[in-house]
Amino acid sequence: MQLLYYSNGHDPAHRRLKAAIHRAVPESQIESFTKLEGFSQRIRKPIEPDSIAVLSASSRAELQQMQPLRGLLPEIYVVLVIPDRSKRTIELAHLLLPRFLSEKGSDFADLIIVLNKMYLNSQPSELGRYQVSRRRTAL
Repeated sequence: MQLLYYSNGHDPAHRRLKAAIHRAVPESQIESFTKLEGFSQRIRKPIEPDSIAVLSASSRAELQQMQPLRGLLPEIYVVLVIPDRSKRTIELAHLLLPRFLSEKGSDFADLIIVLNKMYLNSQPSELGRYQVSRRRTAL
């Protein structure tokens, strides 16, 4: 499993989101991108099964720029962080077929839980059980 993370890095929520991702998934499994072009090139290459793409759109315009990725994303789980919950933004977001939506103003607690479950479900059962018990004692 790989986690491919895209955020342009200019959004104030970027640091909080990055910290949330690192709480849920080991750093060795994460590839980060600050340019949409670099992310787009990466998903054209082979990706491990059960991989996740976390896409953070800092604005509706950036979310619109992500739309050409739609054809490249069906093979991986998409988690999308959107700038607001307006009807138009949510309509655009759903075109990318996300498994989970979060808003950049949130505390990302729900996102941590979802990413952690996705990560654990991608692990062999023995390792997954070890990780769950280890994380529970760490919390």
